[in-house]
Amino acid sequence: MHAETAEQLEQGKRALANGDWKTAHEMLSRAVTGTDDPDVRFHYARAAEWAGDFREALKYYERAFTGYSEKGRFREAAYIAGRELSFLHAAVYGNTPVAEGWLQRALDLAHEIGDCTEAGWVELAAATMTDDPDTKDRHIARAEAITEVTRDVNLRFCTMAHAGVARVIRGQIVEGIRLLDTSATAVISGEVTDYVVAGEIFCHMLFSCEAAQDVVRADKWLTAATEYGARTHADWIPAICRTHYGGILTAAGRLTDAEEQLSSALTLYDASYEALRSSAMVRLADLRVRQGRFDEAARMLAGFEFDSIAVRPLARLHFARGDLGMARRVLARALTNECTPMNAAHWALLAEIAVVADDIATANDAESRLTQLSQQCELPSIHAYSEYASGLVREAAGNNDEALAAYDQALKHFSAAALPLEAARTRFSIAHLTATTDPKTAANEAQTALGVFDTMAAQFEADQTASLLRQLGQPGRRSPRTPGPLTKREDEVLRLVSEGWTNDEIAARLFLSKRTVEHHVSSIFRKLGVSSRAEAIAVALRGEEG
Repeated sequence: MHAETAEQLEQGKRALANGDWKTAHEMLSRAVTGTDDPDVRFHYARAAEWAGDFREALKYYERAFTGYSEKGRFREAAYIAGRELSFLHAAVYGNTPVAEGWLQRALDLAHEIGDCTEAGWVELAAATMTDDPDTKDRHIARAEAITEVTRDVNLRFCTMAHAGVARVIRGQIVEGIRLLDTSATAVISGEVTDYVVAGEIFCHMLFSCEAAQDVVRADKWLTAATEYGARTHADWIPAICRTHYGGILTAAGRLTDAEEQLSSALTLYDASYEALRSSAMVRLADLRVRQGRFDEAARMLAGFEFDSIAVRPLARLHFARGDLGMARRVLARALTNECTPMNAAHWALLAEIAVVADDIATANDAESRLTQLSQQCELPSIHAYSEYASGLVREAAGNNDEALAAYDQALKHFSAAALPLEAARTRFSIAHLTATTDPKTAANEAQTALGVFDTMAAQFEADQTASLLRQLGQPGRRSPRTPGPLTKREDEVLRLVSEGWTNDEIAARLFLSKRTVEHHVSSIFRKLGVSSRAEAIAVALRGEEG
């Protein structure tokens, strides 16, 4: 290698190690010109990947693979095939056959080269590519055995994070989180020296916290991870991490922050791992369902009926629209006979739907499964879902005192788990249960719930709660002014009119009387200076275009 090229390669490698992508790309693009050295090609491919030029990255990873293979350097070739080429073909282009072909090539090479660090990374790549828990465990176990031989610190803690996720997926939350805590601690302590590995470990942590709805733990690790990123100048929150972060923020009720993260993730996916963008889309749809923006959510969820993350928002969407049968079918596709921390929220929703459908047997079964799970798991969210389902079942059976006690426990645990929307829904259940026997308590709980729903822009639940308050003889809420001539409520009515809803349908959707809706429509016509629904819709559309 020419001396100047060698110096450019070293400068580029140092820049990559420091997260200085601009300098790395500049140095390595110079070095790669006029040379066929696989080391230069490999590091240039890494720089191109981090610069977002995935076609260039793939081209030079492939050339590096060929160069290493021709030189008999099969360890490096195996690493590139498994950890780079297989992942990029799957994540960027969604080309599963090509991704699997590269992965198999990597596994074949790993078998030939024996126990070495590169073989360990190939095993983790294989673990990532499979959804089968047993196969995943086998690859992770193989990587663990390799770390015992190589003592590679980065591989060791990344393998530990993979093992933690695998435990969480199996419902072994405590053991899985313990492994993730340890691996994440190794990042912030400086034991993990590869910024790519550090980001991977943090993303595994966020995925697991989101899956277990452990918002409190996620928030604490996010603080530590952000400090790590600032200290090391490494952007550890790429699209995949932002997606899980957005899901956690949604659960925590920080919907504005969640929307920012998920929208950012979609933008990043469009410029990078486009084949993975659906994961951010279904989480944004979940946020829209929570806001009561059902038509928008339905459009986002179209085509994702079998996505595991889409199950709960899609089922709740059908439930809110009154289609109990479809809501139950969506849940039935996802629920197995086993109730785990990963699907506890689904079982609680099934109990809620079953009670409304007067299917007490199904509700009892769901409640029983959740009770059994809560006896085995210490997560506050699991205790909360179990108690909530218990309250639903006991209220349906007419055991109001027992139901109230269960709801009180659910409220305590939802609050401890930092799940404000679920806590507010529980307060609404308490208000509904006590409306006739203790109207003062009912009003207090409903007002508190309404405050949360309004803060979170959870419009459906806010309307439902305001309706209950009116029935209790309490003021629901005033319609605040919006920047235009219409009040917030009139703006909402106009939106539904624009979507083709009749006055009867709007009244049912907003928990208002038909006469109140007619009053709002008349006020809208007067303020906009129109005399028909078609004219009002035209004005609304012009406003959106402006």
